[in-house]
Amino acid sequence: MRFSHKPWIVLSALVLAFAFVPASQAQVNSNVANVTLNATLAESITIGASTGVVTFALVPNGPANGNVPVVVNTSWALAKTRTNVKLYAYFASGNALTDGAGDNIPNTSVSAKINGGASTVFNTGTPYGGNFGLTVFTQAITAANANGSRPPAGDSIALTIDTTGLGIPAAAYTGTMVLQAQAN
Repeated sequence: MRFSHKPWIVLSALVLAFAFVPASQAQVNSNVANVTLNATLAESITIGASTGVVTFALVPNGPANGNVPVVVNTSWALAKTRTNVKLYAYFASGNALTDGAGDNIPNTSVSAKINGGASTVFNTGTPYGGNFGLTVFTQAITAANANGSRPPAGDSIALTIDTTGLGIPAAAYTGTMVLQAQAN
């Protein structure tokens, strides 16, 4: 029987290879560093109006409709403790429009149809003072809509000025209707 050196040489080479290869080490992990994240979503209500000017062709003794409705988009991010959002339209005083020469159109001669509803006169109190306004909408707030908005198309306010019984002279009359929302 012939003795072969080849298997012994291969076996010796393997033993030597394992002898010079470093033993594998277990992983070493670092300490843990924590980072605290602070984020705040502030409460907000935002409104926007589709137009900044409504024009009326007044008649001497009767109603005149505005040339375009005002479409108001209202959105909010509120605390879930809030119960409602209200949008108000109002005038700063009892004179909604003036010609600057002492001739005035009172707030009670201006009315609005909100979203095609019944006509409402600007004679209701608002949180912003006086009985020169009206409530455009009241939206209940729940946890589900604390971050929300009014209908996708917004709220439409079609304005009318009625000069019946005012006896105002022909002139250019100007005034400002204010829109403001409040969350309670």
